Amino acid sequence: MPQIPMSRQTLHTRGGVLDHVLDNVFDMALLLDGQGNILFLSKGNRRVLPNCGRLIGQPVTRLDRFSPFAQVLSSGKSVENLPLELMGHRGFTNIYPLVDHGTVIGTLSYVYFQNRSAMEEIEARFPRDRWTLDNGEYHQVSLVDRSYTFSDFIGESPLVKEMLDRCRQAAACDYPVLLIGETGTGKEIIASGIHAARHPDRFAPYVAINCTAIPENLLESELFGHEKGSFTGADQRKVGKFEQAAEGDVLLDEIGDMSLLLQGKILRALESREFERVGGSKVIPFRAGVIAATNKHLPALIEEGQFRADLYYRLAVIEVFLIPLRKRPEDIPLLIEHFSRDKTDALRFTRQAMDYLKRYPWPGNVRQLKNLVYRLSALCGGQSITGDRVLTELSAGQENYNRALGPGGALPAAGAASLSVPVPVRSLEELEREAIAAALAASGHNVTLAAKQLGIGRATLYKKLERHQL
Repeated sequence: MPQIPMSRQTLHTRGGVLDHVLDNVFDMALLLDGQGNILFLSKGNRRVLPNCGRLIGQPVTRLDRFSPFAQVLSSGKSVENLPLELMGHRGFTNIYPLVDHGTVIGTLSYVYFQNRSAMEEIEARFPRDRWTLDNGEYHQVSLVDRSYTFSDFIGESPLVKEMLDRCRQAAACDYPVLLIGETGTGKEIIASGIHAARHPDRFAPYVAINCTAIPENLLESELFGHEKGSFTGADQRKVGKFEQAAEGDVLLDEIGDMSLLLQGKILRALESREFERVGGSKVIPFRAGVIAATNKHLPALIEEGQFRADLYYRLAVIEVFLIPLRKRPEDIPLLIEHFSRDKTDALRFTRQAMDYLKRYPWPGNVRQLKNLVYRLSALCGGQSITGDRVLTELSAGQENYNRALGPGGALPAAGAASLSVPVPVRSLEELEREAIAAALAASGHNVTLAAKQLGIGRATLYKKLERHQL
């Protein structure tokens, strides 16, 4: 097994040739001293984990609990071709002892990624069955494409500050968190922010699972893994997402769309804190924290028999409702500034244009506003954006825009003479909210009776109650 000769002075000299090589030759690289403390992290590490620089001088276990650094330091033998999955790409890591006159003074480890043909060649030479650590298990590290923190959620309105305070409280404990919000409200940012706040000073895997993106017949294998030969096509052992998450966090995104069968299996894993791979008998501990997210009204789905009540109560230890953009119009200028920050020409809106933006109901929330900013940046080229232009872009592909503003409250057509005069009307949202509140009061807050009075179904009323926060 190869060893790398190196003097203690070279190992502990920062800013020299060694650092330059590690920054520019390897995808990611890591230097440890003889006690397993981190001396240096390459630029590749810092791109993946922006805050990892604070780990310099800390034990490597704060960053990586799985790789056998201690084994290499004690034995003086290198470990090569240890497989891992990072940022959705398969790769390998090598760990080499650094030796000064026969004494191990540290380790150098690096990660490299290969093209598909090269990866298949290595896999052929090193069958997956032999990819094991000392405890006999093959570990993968799975990360999302980008790690968000709470600072990435843009907004200074009182509702946003209250929501973020609740998220910080949720991150301070290891209870399951259920994020509820319409599409485009930032559930992925908040979920990643909770994970980052839970593990501020050490690496912990964050595994995001989109429950609608994986075919149902494959979802169980994706979550729990499978053993070789457990079903047709299972030609090798697969480590599931729950196992990859280790002591980090799992995000169950769009949990409301998961089948009842899988809901039951997830419930058992959450209650027992253990699971088995498909086709296996070994019990694997489930140590990760759980964050679930949905844009559905789960109590309504429970009444319709589409979601398990016991799973809902297991997930909803702490519920966080994400604020729709129409409830925080004062944050729109901040969001526009944020989305146009890297553009050549800053967007300039007239007062009337900004008024229209604040009055618009934003069914697509922040994602829709972001797309609008990008579109205006591309089409307007630094021109002052008028109310006419805002109306044109907002109404494109959205035939119900005027209707959303309420009877008689349609914004004037582009070019109309009355465009400069604001229309003092109440929106449909306001009228609908008042009608629902009145129906609830008249029925003694009996949802079934209120729905009948309004002429809508219970499930529809539940969704409206959630939207209007009643």
